[in-house]
Amino acid sequence: MQSTTNIEQSILQNLRSLPIAKQQEVLKFTERLRETLPKAVKLSLRELAAMPLAQRNQYIAPFILKTADDFLNDPELTEFSILDTEDWELEDDQLLSELVDRLSPSK
Repeated sequence: MQSTTNIEQSILQNLRSLPIAKQQEVLKFTERLRETLPKAVKLSLRELAAMPLAQRNQYIAPFILKTADDFLNDPELTEFSILDTEDWELEDDQLLSELVDRLSPSK
């Protein structure tokens, strides 16, 4: 499956190769397509939190995908994705291992 960016680039490339009259047809076609889409419903955080979990997950899934795509592909967002791991390490890895063992359910 192509990413949104690739689809947009392909459409623009094809559009630019068309004569003006055909570009206007494409514009009218896309406007008709937009009119057939359901209107976006904006929910408050309270309304979103009140939804059943499955419905909430379904509602936010497209936003999560878009956010992930932005994070992976937008240079401004990926610039600082690699942090110095020393800041996040515990001084005593054995202590972490023991804590994980204590908190894990018995096998």
